[in-house]
Amino acid sequence: MVNENISIGDFVAQKHPKSDFFLKKGIVIGSKKDSFVVHWLSYNKEFFMEYEGPAFEELNSRYLLSKMSYSRSNDVNMIILSKARQNGLGNS
Repeated sequence: MVNENISIGDFVAQKHPKSDFFLKKGIVIGSKKDSFVVHWLSYNKEFFMEYEGPAFEELNSRYLLSKMSYSRSNDVNMIILSKARQNGLGNS
């Protein structure tokens, strides 16, 4: 599976498919064998045209900063920025 190492608590980013920048960043809040759920916390304001005015800001906030489910078998250009429980915090 493409996204098999993603688990609850991981800080992840969705990378642009053709360029070297992040579209959105968020936390994995749910994990199943075949899928995972990300609660998006931030997005690339320049890419999503927020500079165009308040209407874009409202739409982006409402629809981009949501919870989204992803299938583990699909390649969605997701990378792990920080692995849960492997950054020195919460280790037993």
